[in-house]
Formats: sequence, structure tokens, C-alpha cells
Amino acid sequence: MNDQRFSLMSLSQQAKAALLIVAMVMASLPSVAFAATAEATVSKNVVALGDALQLTISVDESVSNDALDLSPLDKDFIYGRPSVSSNTSYINGTLTRSTIWRVAIAGKQVGNYTVPMLTIDGMSTDPITIKVEEAGQATAQADTQAVDVIATLDRHDGYVGETFNYRVRLMIGTRLDSPALQAPFGEGFDVTQVGEDVQAEAVVNGRRYVVISRQYQITPTQAGELTIEGAVFSGTEVKGNSWGASLGVPLSRQANGLTLNIENKPADFQGLWLPTPSLELTQSWQPDTLSQRLSTEVGEPINRVITLKIKNIAQSAMPNLNLDYPTSVNVYSDKPEYSEDGDYTVMTIKQVIIPRQEGQITLPSLSINWFNTKDKQQQTSEIEGLSLTVTPGANTPEVQPVLSDTSTNQTPSSPLQTSDTKVITQTGYWPWATGFFAVLWLSTLGLYLRRPKATRASTAETQTSKSPHADNVLLMLKTAVSANDAVAVATHYRNWQTGHLPHDLREKIGAEINAMMESRYSSHAQGWRNNELLALLKQAEEVKHHKTKGQSLSELTP
Repeated sequence: MNDQRFSLMSLSQQAKAALLIVAMVMASLPSVAFAATAEATVSKNVVALGDALQLTISVDESVSNDALDLSPLDKDFIYGRPSVSSNTSYINGTLTRSTIWRVAIAGKQVGNYTVPMLTIDGMSTDPITIKVEEAGQATAQADTQAVDVIATLDRHDGYVGETFNYRVRLMIGTRLDSPALQAPFGEGFDVTQVGEDVQAEAVVNGRRYVVISRQYQITPTQAGELTIEGAVFSGTEVKGNSWGASLGVPLSRQANGLTLNIENKPADFQGLWLPTPSLELTQSWQPDTLSQRLSTEVGEPINRVITLKIKNIAQSAMPNLNLDYPTSVNVYSDKPEYSEDGDYTVMTIKQVIIPRQEGQITLPSLSINWFNTKDKQQQTSEIEGLSLTVTPGANTPEVQPVLSDTSTNQTPSSPLQTSDTKVITQTGYWPWATGFFAVLWLSTLGLYLRRPKATRASTAETQTSKSPHADNVLLMLKTAVSANDAVAVATHYRNWQTGHLPHDLREKIGAEINAMMESRYSSHAQGWRNNELLALLKQAEEVKHHKTKGQSLSELTP
């Protein structure tokens, strides 16, 4: 028994020892995974002999104030006693610590020197080059390094009308007041700023800069060698301490000039001039199965989305896409939407196509001629059209006879409905058949009136029970109107049976549906609000209920 107890105690001690080892390993993981770093920066890289600059060493960890060894500076620099600060913060569950040393250093004599690598608890800083000059020379060069403007182009050769991307970087290493940046300028090209400024920080040779990047589009309007005068920066440098007297010194810098070599349009080029190394023309259809089944119904909305992507072309130079649709369809087009995708300008056009009558229709194709600046030859990009068979559909409105003079123009009450007039020149057997069915209908009506009232009431209830589908369609239509969903409105309006409504109410609803479609898809669209159409639909709902209520009361009349 004693041996067993001893064995159990040994196992327990071993388990505790194992847990202790695991805990020690886990505790050591953060220091391995998140190794601290050290960084050295200077207030300026050019200093006059006898003047001091500030050297800052920062470590993203809490270390001893005596961990920094400045003795490597003894050879070339004079330095004072460093000031040390430690910070600890806990933000959003993340604990951060930092230790910062600040020390003033000065060169012993004129020349180029290096602030050597400094070591803090196994972490090392990068070396920094310092130039020590005579007082006058040092001031001029230090002012030059305080602010710098650098310009670059994505390329230097191209064609008239092609867009070049001009990027300017403003590097600020001093305190400034009222900074301003003027766009590049010159003759023979247009300049347009693209996007917003992007701000970041960078350390260059140990000096910290605020870097502001700005993008311009340069579009040549003439051939030849064109000179781009660099962007110009102007502002006021603030010298002195923020808590004491300060001096404002005017400062101006201009970016380096650049040159463009521009060729003219080839003399044998035909069509709209679109110079670009890449052009992509694509389209999509909705419903997705449309291109497989190659058929649709009268009133069924067809969505067509056309996308044009052109590289190195400004938005103002994008072509207008015009398609010639057949008169048997109504077409509603959105205004083109523009966006940027890297060096590409993207134009998207959305269309809703609604067939108005049955038969064969051909939705047009589209082709664009352009000049490939990479291959230096003319090319054509094309998207195919679509040939469809249009069937009447289950809910196609019935054709109403036209009683007025045939020379009078008939205007449909809605873009989603139309009526055709058929002229019958030979009656044949139809008058006899019509008379037979009229007699049969009158006989049936007489039998119905002779039935007991209870039987007629049950028949009325049976007919009324069929109305919920129409009510559901009206509810879905109202929901689509409230959401301003034009495609859903077109679908539900087509499925809604409006024969029980007064003629003037049907006309008003059709006119409002038409106004909604115009506001959504017409190129000369005007503002439209759905409150009037919702009020008309409410009237239609009340007309339906009123008729149903009238039928119920008539059954109680003795």
C-alpha cells in the first residue's frame, strides 16, 4: 500500500512539473512571436559645424533607462545627456509599451559622418548619414531637404488622346503653414486631378517625412515633343519652438520637368479615335437562361448590362454607345456609370428591354473600333445580339376592339401594354356561331336566375374565393412601388388584371407607371415620387372591396 501511495504521489508531482514547463513555454511565446524593434531618426541630415541636431531612438518595448549605450558616438560626435520617456497603453484589448531616448548631438568637424548602429537589449538601429558643413552651406542644403517634390510618369511615349498617369510626391520633413500644391502645366496637353490625396509616413536616411501623393491625368492634344513643367509647392516653414517665439520663412519647391513623345493619329484610321493598349467590351443578360432558351413572353422584362473598360483613356473621352432596337420593344436605359479600375476607365450601361408584341425580335449587337497602341494597328471589339421568339404569355392583356375611326392615332395607356386592330373582310360562319352561343348564354342565365337564392349565394362565394390571387398581385405591386423597384413593378403590373377598374382609374395608373419607367430609364429623365401611384393603387383596392361588398348586400335584398 505504501508503495502504491508513493507511486501515486510521484505521478502527481510529475504532472505538476509538466504543467509548469508548459506554462513557462507558453509565457515565452509572445516574446518570440512579437519581437521588439528599435528605430533611430534625426531631426535633419545636414547640420552646420557647431550646431546640434536631435537624435531619437525608440523601442516598442519597456526596457531599462540605462539600456542604451551611446559610446559609439564618441568618435565623431559630441552629445549631451539623453532624456528618457516610457509609455504604456491598453487599447481595444491590445497592450503596447514603448521607450524613447532623445539626445542632442553635434559633429566635431566638417565632413560626412555616420551615426553608427546602436544596440538596446539585443535590438539594433540602422546607421544614418550626417553631413556637417560650414554655416552658410549647411543652411541652404538643410532647407532643400526639409521639403522635396518628386514627379514620375507611367511612360513617356504615346498617341494624341491617350492618357498618361502623372504622380507627384510631396515629402515634408519640417513644420509648415499654409501649404499648397499647383498642378503640372505646359502646352499641348490637358491636366486633370484624379482621386484624393494619399498621406503616409516614411523614414529616409533616418529622417522622418510626411509623404503626400497626388495623381494627375495628362492627355496630349497635339503631336510632338511636349514638356511637362513640374508641379509647384509653396508654403511657409515655421522655425522655432511651438511654445515660444517662431519665425515663418517662405518656401517654394518645383518638381522635376518631364518630356512626352507623342504621335498623331494614323492617316488611314477610320472611325472614332480610341488609342489604348487594352479595350474590353462585355455584356450580361438576365434572366440567365435567356440565351439558352431563346424565347420570352410579351411584357417579360429583359435586363442587359454592357461594360466597357478602356486603359489610359479619360472619362470625358469614353464613347457614346448607341444601339438601334426594334420598334416592337420598349427600352429603358440608365445613365452610364463610371468608375476607375487601376489604369482603366470603366463605363457600365444598364438597360431594361420589354417586348410589346409576339413574334420574332432581334436585339442588336455592338461593335467598337479602336487603335491598339501596343500593336500599332486598328482593332474591333464586338458583343453579339440576341434573336428571340416572343410568345403571348399566360397573362398577356386581351386585345380590345377599336371603335373610333382607324385614322385616329391610338396612344397606349402604358408602355407595357399595346393593342392591335384587326379588320375582318369575310364573315363566313361566325355570325351564325355567335348567334348560337348568344342563345345558349341567355338560356343559361335564365336557369341561373330560377335557382334558389342559397345556391346562387354559394356560387357567388365560389367566384369570390378566386380573388385572393388578384389581391396578392396588387399587394406585390404596391410593395414594388414602395421600394421603387422598376423591374418588379413592370412584372407585377403585367400580371395584374385591371378589367374591373373604371376606365379613368386605369388610365391614371398606366400614366404613373409610364412616368416611373421614364424617371428610371430615360436619358432625359425627371424626378418622380411614388406617393401618387400608391394613392391610385389604394383607390383600386377600395374599388375591388366595394364591388365585393355590393354583391354580398344584394343577396339580402328580398
